[in-house]
Amino acid sequence: MQYLIWSFEHRAWWGPDRCGYTTDIERAGRYTKEEAGEIVTSSIMVEEVAIAVGIALDWGPPTHDPYGRD
Repeated sequence: MQYLIWSFEHRAWWGPDRCGYTTDIERAGRYTKEEAGEIVTSSIMVEEVAIAVGIALDWGPPTHDPYGRD
């Protein structure tokens, strides 16, 4: 299974190879479970969340920012 990474800070998906951000879900990077886990747990403020590709394609980005920036 592959995952997309949503950045609450940038309000965008992580790009491929951990480079940049995009609001276009089709251009977002795809990450393995291990990569996604490493990315989201390395953020002290937990500003990223990993979402399975199928769910992200069906539902889009999160609609609620846990930090109240929405």
